[in-house]
Amino acid sequence: MQQTGLKEIKIKLPIDVIESISDKEIINLLINKALNKAEYYKSKDQEMEEKYETNFDDFKKKIDESENEKYQEWDDLILWEGYILGYKEWEKNMR
Repeated sequence: MQQTGLKEIKIKLPIDVIESISDKEIINLLINKALNKAEYYKSKDQEMEEKYETNFDDFKKKIDESENEKYQEWDDLILWEGYILGYKEWEKNMR
């Protein structure tokens, strides 16, 4: 498994925010934001699977082997691949 580099950051927040929320809650908010990003890409991948009733690899194979170009399917293939790559990137960063 590839180790993701870590970076320490400082966050400046208004005093009233600091007084109303703990450090742990702030960290949890940031982690949840990242998890939501990963889940967004995963849900988009699932939408494409439902739309085409297949998985990405089989859909790509079908497009690559097709003699007739269907521009909407090519557009969806590129978009779908982006969803998969986005999901993998966020998953990798969460380890």
